[in-house]
Amino acid sequence: MEYSPATVCSLGSRFICNINRRKWMRLLIVLGTLLIFALTFCGLRLAQAQSICADFDPQDLLERLHKSSKEENTFNNTEVEEISCSIIHHNMTLTAQLDCSSIIDPRYDHLRPTSTLQPKVQYFFALDLYQAFHVIIPLLGSVIEAIRFLGPENCALSIVEGRSTDGTYAVLAGLKQELAALGVRYFLSRSFVSPKANGENRITALATLRNLALEPLFQVNDRTTWLNKQPKIVFINDVVLCPEDILELLHQHSSQTATMTCAFDWNGGGDLFYDSWVSRSMSGNLFFEVTHDAAHWLGDDMFFDHPASKTRWDQSLPIQVYSCWGGMVTLEAEPFLHKGISFRSSDTDECYMGEPMALAKDFWRAGLGKILAVPSVNVGYEYDGAQDAKGKRGYVHQIVGHIQYNSQDELVIWQESPPSMVKCMPVFSRQWWVPPT
Repeated sequence: MEYSPATVCSLGSRFICNINRRKWMRLLIVLGTLLIFALTFCGLRLAQAQSICADFDPQDLLERLHKSSKEENTFNNTEVEEISCSIIHHNMTLTAQLDCSSIIDPRYDHLRPTSTLQPKVQYFFALDLYQAFHVIIPLLGSVIEAIRFLGPENCALSIVEGRSTDGTYAVLAGLKQELAALGVRYFLSRSFVSPKANGENRITALATLRNLALEPLFQVNDRTTWLNKQPKIVFINDVVLCPEDILELLHQHSSQTATMTCAFDWNGGGDLFYDSWVSRSMSGNLFFEVTHDAAHWLGDDMFFDHPASKTRWDQSLPIQVYSCWGGMVTLEAEPFLHKGISFRSSDTDECYMGEPMALAKDFWRAGLGKILAVPSVNVGYEYDGAQDAKGKRGYVHQIVGHIQYNSQDELVIWQESPPSMVKCMPVFSRQWWVPPT
């Protein structure tokens, strides 16, 4: 059989078309499969990132928890979800019953980054928690409310939990989905370092735990993709506090260009400053005098031997100090990231001191002595401790409304040099003076 050239050409075109049609069909099948896989994967990720707490009412749960909280707790998945939702939708009137402001003061608006570029973490929240279930709801509820205001995309939360038997870790692990839905970077780890273990140097252990909480900052291969160039660290103890306490501390840190900024923590019905062992004024002495018999009966005479600080204390104005902690601090991250500074215990030939005082000493050595204590930020341990602290010492929103705030009087005049000598006090009954750096 003979074919004309036109017929051969037509048959050839038909053959090529069939080949092309088969190729296109295979390509469409592959693309369809990939699309189904992508949609399924995205759906799973979306499901993982969705909050389960949208319509949660914490009142019933909190009433039950008040009756059942103990040193050893075991929670099922449903209970963990309910506790997580109580944190995400925290209501202070149902927990610590504090009169926290329900409105965020416009004075804090400047803390929210305004860049339209890819957001990076500006605020790195760090906590070490052990047996903290009894305060975990108001503590983390306040942290998350502050994060919401600052912008979840601008914040990271790093928590090191250790050795708890009261359900603390289960609750912290249960927060992962909710924090992912909120858009917060969350780093959770565990450590079995025990500051109170037999033979353990308590300060070395505490310094180790604090450094562990900062460990995500040092993920060098990844850091530049998610961390701002000048991030702030917010280190918080297991205290009960308001969101405005966190924001006021950050505000003072920023507006005063401080390197380290501390709250005041209280016990004894709000009468006694708690962190006296690690705190020193610009006279080099303790914030209040502790007599050599270790008596604290002069605790109400704060900044007794530094007149300028005493004047500011009486007006609840921020005060430059040599060292502090006070239950919560904000820190510049740069000294940790680029100057080799970390939390540490005392060297063998050095005065025995707590890791916050050693940190302040290293800051002064590095020329970073802009350390600030903020009397408007008062926190306590346990619900009643926080109630007493704020009832006696005041809430942020009450204090910052005074005339001396929002004026030049609020700003400290920085002293560049540390005190000539600093009080060494390994224990309250042994005190002497040593060089400051």
